[in-house]
Amino acid sequence: MEELDINNANDAMKIVEGCVKNDRRYQEVLYTQTFTKMIGACLRYSSDYDEAMDFVQDGYVKVFDKIGGYQPSGSLVSWIKRIIVNNVIDSLRKSSKQQFSEIEEERTDYVDDSDEELERIAQDDKNAGRIVELIQKLSPVYRTVFNMYVVEELSHNEIASRLGISVGASKSNLAKAKMRLKQMFIDKYGENE
Repeated sequence: MEELDINNANDAMKIVEGCVKNDRRYQEVLYTQTFTKMIGACLRYSSDYDEAMDFVQDGYVKVFDKIGGYQPSGSLVSWIKRIIVNNVIDSLRKSSKQQFSEIEEERTDYVDDSDEELERIAQDDKNAGRIVELIQKLSPVYRTVFNMYVVEELSHNEIASRLGISVGASKSNLAKAKMRLKQMFIDKYGENE
């Protein structure tokens, strides 16, 4: 089989066509060329590597099931990531239904001053891995809301709808997640990092 690059539009369509036909060679090309990005996305939502691998494997099952519906108007890699991340969010919502439904809507009117400090910390390249490590230590609720808002760039309305919570609960849990991340960073690495 010829060397294919999933980031090349023509090659991507060949890969899709091969996957639609359940050709294992094309499925392997798709998997190996996207795995690193997908495990990275899943690690943000996971507490450890094993859980992330479970998310990745379940996600690729969905990808191969839905590959026939791919429209070449956008990047194939972005389409795959969207399917996998949506699958992760759905899994977390189902497994944490009790946790998400019991989120208390405490004060949502306070100012979240951790944004500036957290952004400053995250700008430093050496802190990127540290931040991901700390995100994994957040509670599943905080981690999920944080990732949906900050990484996936969903609105609080979209988060509330996807998780079955109120907009106020989404805002409150995002603010708490940011404050918790900042405090964990300071506790582990010091204030001047």
